[in-house]
Amino acid sequence: MLDTVEIALFAGLGVLFAIGLIVLSRWSKTRPALLAAYALIAVCFLYVGFAIRAENYEMWIGFEMTAVAFFGTLAGMSIVGSPWFVVAGFALHAAWTLYEHYVGAGQAFAPAPFVVATVGFDVAVALYVAYMTLRGKQADAAGAAPARKLAARSQNRKGAA
Repeated sequence: MLDTVEIALFAGLGVLFAIGLIVLSRWSKTRPALLAAYALIAVCFLYVGFAIRAENYEMWIGFEMTAVAFFGTLAGMSIVGSPWFVVAGFALHAAWTLYEHYVGAGQAFAPAPFVVATVGFDVAVALYVAYMTLRGKQADAAGAAPARKLAARSQNRKGAA
């Protein structure tokens, strides 16, 4: 277990990596949810790499690949559907990582600093994608053309149904 200063340091490092992803998303003009979906899959595969060095690596690789399948499904659903799936994926991944790899049995092979940095990254990316999704909906609502009222004389024309 890490002390408070180390937790703050490594969580801040995770947020710094998230800022890098945000800058990349804005620079490449890519939808934030799309880039975040790929990042979620990549982060999940990093834990498969850590599972290789576990004592009972066959079981842990299967366990981590199940997590890859679950979070990969959420990422895929966000690519073809709503960006809220990747927000949920990152939020669940942060909770899963803390539960399984920081306090659970996965702490035997996952380094604690990486786990805390991953949680910082997950939370920051989830918040950014949620913000951009809400901002996009507000911009769509503000940019929509106002409903036009028919001119008074056209409403009272002869022969109008």
